[in-house]
Amino acid sequence: MTTVANERDVLCGVVPREAIPAIRSVEQDGVVHALGELRDFRWHQALAGFLPPSSEFAISWVRLNSGEQLDTHVHPIQSMMIFFEGWGTLDGDITRQVAGGDVVVVPPGCHHGFVAGPEGLSGVSIQFGAGLYTIPEEPRVLFADESSSHARLLAWNRERIEEFGQLPVFDLLADGTLEDAHKRKRYQDALQIWVDGNQTLLFSRQASVRDPLFERVFFGHMTEELGHDALHADRADVVDSDEPPFRDAIMEAITDWFAHQMFVLDDVEKAAIVHLVIENASSVYHRKAMPVLAKYLNNNYFELHVEADDEHAAIGEELVRKVGPRTYERLEQVLGQAWTMIGAMTHRLVELTRAA
Repeated sequence: MTTVANERDVLCGVVPREAIPAIRSVEQDGVVHALGELRDFRWHQALAGFLPPSSEFAISWVRLNSGEQLDTHVHPIQSMMIFFEGWGTLDGDITRQVAGGDVVVVPPGCHHGFVAGPEGLSGVSIQFGAGLYTIPEEPRVLFADESSSHARLLAWNRERIEEFGQLPVFDLLADGTLEDAHKRKRYQDALQIWVDGNQTLLFSRQASVRDPLFERVFFGHMTEELGHDALHADRADVVDSDEPPFRDAIMEAITDWFAHQMFVLDDVEKAAIVHLVIENASSVYHRKAMPVLAKYLNNNYFELHVEADDEHAAIGEELVRKVGPRTYERLEQVLGQAWTMIGAMTHRLVELTRAA
């Protein structure tokens, strides 16, 4: 790098493009994906020291030679491509020709790829967050195959959500059983075990998270959920304050199973259980339970959940975008176990209520 000091004794400099190391491909889950030519500015010591923190901004020289292709892919952060030379085709969610002087903006989750024309296609790739390939061994993108795997996982999970909505607990809500004050109390007491346990679950997840990205998301979700147990305990029916809390070993064991998973699973699997299973189940439950139980509980409890559960479920869909096909196979197993357990919880809830 050629440098010169200005009047403030700050070194100005010139870094030739060729001075920045280049990569031409990345490997993800055993599959090699061609990138063309990519030179991340953080791979040059002087540039890395000049740029803001890596979590806020990333920039790379990029080039596709004549006929080269960057396969369709998605990533979890905002990105911008500024082309200055050549032309080519943008594929993915939109298809059109791009050329030098064009700026392509890419929001999170947008499918996009490029094919260079005869003159090639050169530009600058900017990410408003950590770089997509700054750590080549851990690319922050999903190529087409991975994206398809993500879609298949979510489609499979939607089937589980539909199955959950047909469980006997919803017959219990609809058949008038809970108009009986004694049975309603048993139902609410038993469900309180689950609601209280969800607070423990979120604390456990926060205590064991390792990835900084997941830590921020988990913390935001946890703070939004604080106090929901107290809202569920705030009932219109008169409650004897001296009465000991209702206990049931099966409800407690199922609830504790979920908290235990937060200590033995990785961050992606934790996110999947909480956001793809619990939050989706919660969304279905609260929409169906609200017309029946809202008059017996603090109304804020249902209003908060009806508004927030879908948003919290969407968080999980975004968080699991960053993993590969093999991880999706594992996630399907983890999610299947969680759906079985949450179904068992509702079955026990029905048993206890009808037996009261």
